[in-house]
Amino acid sequence: MGVRLFIAIEITDAVREKVLHFQNDLKKASADVKWVAPENLHITLKFIGNTDEEKICGIVDVIHQSVIEIKPFDIRYSGAGTFPAGKYPRVIFAGAVDSSGALASIYERLNRHLTALGVPYDEHTFEAHITVGRVKTHKNIKKLMECVHSYKEFTFGQESIDHLVLMKSNLTREGPIYTRISNICFA
Repeated sequence: MGVRLFIAIEITDAVREKVLHFQNDLKKASADVKWVAPENLHITLKFIGNTDEEKICGIVDVIHQSVIEIKPFDIRYSGAGTFPAGKYPRVIFAGAVDSSGALASIYERLNRHLTALGVPYDEHTFEAHITVGRVKTHKNIKKLMECVHSYKEFTFGQESIDHLVLMKSNLTREGPIYTRISNICFA
């Protein structure tokens, strides 16, 4: 039986509150957006997808190997934007800045090592962010984008990162339900 997995960084409650304030401001634009539930706000470091349950231990081992010699580091949550940038966005996000470069290094290691377990290598450049919502149509998009741009310089907070989380995602009609499978702490 397969499970849908991803590797994440959870955010603090203080950061979550500020991101929710941003999300609530965006909702005032009455745009057609599927909003991320408050409890589901996080940074996705690597999406693994549907995987056989018997591979979970191997995935946890790969995560451990990918964070060897990584020391805790700080992330500053700052700015907001969309993917793609421009007038036809699909994803609205709050930015995450890792000036140490540790996240990009961990991502590259995960990306490389997980291929041995059949996880496809992702060619995209990693951009740390918290997805806030997914744009469904372009209804009221101009008003929505004005609000996003008003948060361009906003700081949502900062936190020290000392572990990664392997998460399971169950897709339901009400939205995804995330379950923590394993915490993988840095050395």
